Amino acid sequence: MTDISAASVALPRAAVDRAARERLAYLDGWRGLSIALVLIGHFFPVPGINLGVLGVEFFFVLSGRLMGEILFIERFPLKKFFKRRFSRIYPALLLFVIAAMIGLAGTYIAFKWKAALAALTFTYNYAGILITRAGALDHIWSLCVEEHAYITLALISVAVSGRANVVRLLVILSLLAMANGAVSYWVLGMHYETSYWRTDVHIASILLSASICLLKAGGRLPAFLQSPHVALVAGAGSVLLFLNPVPTPVHYLLGVPLLALAVNALDFAGNYLTGLLSSRPMVMLGLWSYSLYLWQQPFYKFVDERGSAAIPMLAAVFACALCSYYIVEKPARGWLNRNW
Repeated sequence: MTDISAASVALPRAAVDRAARERLAYLDGWRGLSIALVLIGHFFPVPGINLGVLGVEFFFVLSGRLMGEILFIERFPLKKFFKRRFSRIYPALLLFVIAAMIGLAGTYIAFKWKAALAALTFTYNYAGILITRAGALDHIWSLCVEEHAYITLALISVAVSGRANVVRLLVILSLLAMANGAVSYWVLGMHYETSYWRTDVHIASILLSASICLLKAGGRLPAFLQSPHVALVAGAGSVLLFLNPVPTPVHYLLGVPLLALAVNALDFAGNYLTGLLSSRPMVMLGLWSYSLYLWQQPFYKFVDERGSAAIPMLAAVFACALCSYYIVEKPARGWLNRNW
């Protein structure tokens, strides 16, 4: 499937709209799969694999694909792009940080204003390593990487002309970031979080996916990678490469490129895969995924470090997340997008 603007030349408007809806459905389903992996990995861990880490990689490669489409194919105006990113991310994040700071006061995972400020300024992935850390906010590192990637890709969309030049730059930056992670972990002896929380390392997951997205849109993705089974095979290969409770650079050097290929190859996948991802449960999980991701962390900490019962804690995650989604996230995003 080509990008929508190109497809509209050859297809009737109704067919283009239908294709766009189907595409959005299975991408929402991919997002639903991502949060499902995180929740299973945190509340019902599977021995031998860190599904939480893998779920974050699923999120990252999807973000890379979507940002590649929005910034370089649809050429979304940057002012509108950042307004929509803010309305999508910040209201729910602000609610979570304030509610967690108040609600967790007096508990063993209570945190103070420095950690809260780092989370709200998207600096936690570095502040958590160098300055202050709070277990209830540890998941915010991944939001920081995403926000930094948005800025990086936006700057590239302005500064670099020509899709081929953009792809070359994205690949070079990805390789440098991956090499940086390998050197940090293997040569400098930094532990996993010090190596892989950092944007200068983990941005590779997002940039690689964006580069594959642009190759696909330009018709430069090799034909053998457009098979109906590539998405499933590449995704399964990536999962197998992450079969380690603490992934090493090997998993990122090999597994992440496969996962980036998988999310971009969904457009060619058979209905057995896209149909599953487009199912209502997966799509709904995808719609709630951001709120679920925000709220799962403190409850996960109580399960992982205090032995609390997983099922009641997970039920509490869904209760908080759905309240956040329907009372704050969705209304705030709609209001900001209409009136800002």
